[in-house]
Amino acid sequence: MTAAYSAPPPCLSCPAPAARGTVASVPPFRLRNSFPHGLRGPGIRTPSSVSSISVARRREAPETITASAWDVTVLQNGLPVLVEFWASWCGPCKMVDRLLDEIARDYAGRIKIYKLDADDCPQIAAFEGIDHVPTVLLFKNGEKLKSLTGTMPKSLYVEAIEQLLSH
Repeated sequence: MTAAYSAPPPCLSCPAPAARGTVASVPPFRLRNSFPHGLRGPGIRTPSSVSSISVARRREAPETITASAWDVTVLQNGLPVLVEFWASWCGPCKMVDRLLDEIARDYAGRIKIYKLDADDCPQIAAFEGIDHVPTVLLFKNGEKLKSLTGTMPKSLYVEAIEQLLSH
């Protein structure tokens, strides 16, 4: 039996794969319905329900903003605002991002949640005193009321948001 790869498999955690040889092509994954038509049980996701769920999540996910939109979207917003300062190279930022996705769904219409890349907008990060990422700032009526730095449990973010809404 011949080997499927002419080089070792690529390193998935490195930006440049370790494998430089030819890699055997893998057919694309296809979802097959293993249930006969009409026999789907409760809670079984069909392809149409999966796509409608993912569309609903995209609508309520935090929006990415830039320095040019800072004043209008954050400081002049009628709703309370949560801004996550993040960086693409930051692993903990990805964990906070997942929590904020959940929070955005829970607080849709009551608070606006934005993301700002601290590497792309260093002037805003410096102005707000951001020296570590991830940092979450909470604003109400253009005034910064709370700052959370580092990866925190979801309950801490929710508690801070509840305090912001009752302030």
